Amino acid sequence: MQTLDVSHRFSHENLHIRFNTRFDPPQVGILINLLQRYHQSCKRIFIDVRQVEQPDPLAVTALKTAFLHAAYEPQRIVFKGNSGFALAVSGNRVLIVPEKKREKHVCRGNCANCRCGHKKSPQVKSA
Repeated sequence: MQTLDVSHRFSHENLHIRFNTRFDPPQVGILINLLQRYHQSCKRIFIDVRQVEQPDPLAVTALKTAFLHAAYEPQRIVFKGNSGFALAVSGNRVLIVPEKKREKHVCRGNCANCRCGHKKSPQVKSA
């Protein structure tokens, strides 16, 4: 599902929610609805805020208030990204995920299942 810069999916009995660019009051409403709808059917809830640079202060207050009145344990909520520190309440966890360095592929023709099309010519062994 994708609505207002929010997407979610399920994986291994966990709910994963991602905020793409912003965290404003409309996104908080969507997050709270998702949590209320699915919290009983999953073990943990991962909220990915790595793409959110500055959460709206009103949205942060609304989320923290909702967490304080929630029927689920705060230990089940895991934020991913630096903005998670601003959003978390006592008991939540925040994961800092280092960005992957992408190495540029240099084809030498001997890659397994080489997609580059630069196959080495078969070497002929002389006797």
